[in-house]
Amino acid sequence: MKTLNELFRLVILANELDNNEKAALRFSDPDGVLSGKSGWSFGVCQFDTRNNGESIKCLVDCGFTQGEIHGIVDQTIDVVPLAARLIAHKEIVARYDEAQLGHCVNSVLNFCCEHKLPITDTGALLMLADTVNQYGSLGDGSAKYLAALDGPVTALNVLNMKLTWKYSVASKRGRDDTVRRYKNLIGVVANA
Repeated sequence: MKTLNELFRLVILANELDNNEKAALRFSDPDGVLSGKSGWSFGVCQFDTRNNGESIKCLVDCGFTQGEIHGIVDQTIDVVPLAARLIAHKEIVARYDEAQLGHCVNSVLNFCCEHKLPITDTGALLMLADTVNQYGSLGDGSAKYLAALDGPVTALNVLNMKLTWKYSVASKRGRDDTVRRYKNLIGVVANA
């Protein structure tokens, strides 16, 4: 039987890299249009270099220079040749990924305890952890929404909450991505 962290890694691998583990060791553009909104991303968790301070620490530990890091964050540098450095330091990237995965799961467990949320469903915990990885945290609005439910929180409840968020409402792409992430999670849990 897989641990919660092992299941969560599979969920993130499906949601962030379409189950292509090799993609973790190259840079990708999370919004697909080089907007610079997120910077280049990397790792299984797809660390947004503009929005996640741990990504910068990881790049420093991998030997990237400050100039390279600024180019990665601002999306003003050719990152294709830089992927070799990620590959050469795959153990460092893996260590940061594992820390991020643990952080997301622990954040959800603390969030549920703090707000006294009745969550007994593994899928709901993983769905919330995926939300932390994607957005950085869970806010008071999430706590209020989930606390108002009648009974224990399920993964479907979390999906329905996320479908009310700006990301899902603003575009079909956002809505489809939210549903895709949920379906990936359900598949991982069903095959565990």
